[in-house]
Amino acid sequence: MLAFTKEQIKAANSASIVEYARSAGIALRQTGSDEFKGVEHDSLVITPSKNSFYWNSRQVHGKGALSFSTLYELSDSNLNEKEKFLKAMDKVLTSGAGDGKVYQIKKEPFKFDKNQLDSENKINRVWGYLHNQRGISSQTIDQLHKDKVLAQDKFGNALFLWLDPKDRQKVKGISKQGTRINYQKYGRRGTLKMIEKDSTKGYGFSFDSPGMSGKTPENIRFFESPIDAISFFDLSKVKVKGGMKNTRFVSMDGLKKEVFNSYITKTAEQLQKEGRTLKTVALGVDNDEAGKNFVKEIQAKFSNVKYCKPSDKLGKDWNDTLKAYRKMQEGKAQSKETTKILPQQELEKRAAYLRRGQELER
Repeated sequence: MLAFTKEQIKAANSASIVEYARSAGIALRQTGSDEFKGVEHDSLVITPSKNSFYWNSRQVHGKGALSFSTLYELSDSNLNEKEKFLKAMDKVLTSGAGDGKVYQIKKEPFKFDKNQLDSENKINRVWGYLHNQRGISSQTIDQLHKDKVLAQDKFGNALFLWLDPKDRQKVKGISKQGTRINYQKYGRRGTLKMIEKDSTKGYGFSFDSPGMSGKTPENIRFFESPIDAISFFDLSKVKVKGGMKNTRFVSMDGLKKEVFNSYITKTAEQLQKEGRTLKTVALGVDNDEAGKNFVKEIQAKFSNVKYCKPSDKLGKDWNDTLKAYRKMQEGKAQSKETTKILPQQELEKRAAYLRRGQELER
């Protein structure tokens, strides 16, 4: 049986997760200045600066290559805990992965490269993807493009621009979403999804309710992705003409406390200068274990923060809910159309059939 010294265990614990994953053939893609995600499981997030990982879908996390191999790589093996430890130790020590403290990504100030934008300022591919596949209304897409928070790059990818809420002329980062399906390259998700290199920490994609006329919104809603934020706003049009008013919609690109804290602070400061105050704050994060735990952590410190939970019946996030709503709309429209074109004799037959059914139920 293999035996390891304390020094070897310490070395395996501190070995670089990124280097080990690459040596083990675990495909990763860089999605941010200090972030990698798994290709096979895109809920796997690795932070090199902390040499840590979080596997969101299974609520598993740890530090160092030994923990990563044990909890992620060997998670579905039939080995017992001791056997997993021994196998993981052997794999990490023979992988050649260096110390995780050495593996650092150099951070530079974010620079917005305007040359990547579509030369004619078109958003045809983005429009088609967001409307046809994500269920977002044409009015909302056009409004976001007009407000210069949504753009298309030369490859047809959607760019969600992180505008500084205090100076909307400054771009602090970009969330990029692909519009072409490629499962071989992007795993189960099928599309490119990443944060532009050197995007500023503490910022995210955000937009304000239309018609604010330069004023700062008194309400904030936080989401896990730009598309969820947009979907929530689009759904609000069902109840409020033109969509939810006096509100700032913020994407955290995950569950990031630093983005939550940053936008609360920035918005409160803006409102104070205008002689107003922040009224409500709510989290529209996913209806899953990770999202619920995030809500609990935030509410433990800020009891007034509410949870705008997506419907249990319609999906785990707000885009799922929006798409389900669109399908229901389509179903109703088709039903009305069918009723219109049915001959009178057929309508009478159906009515009689329904009456018989009601009589049987009695």
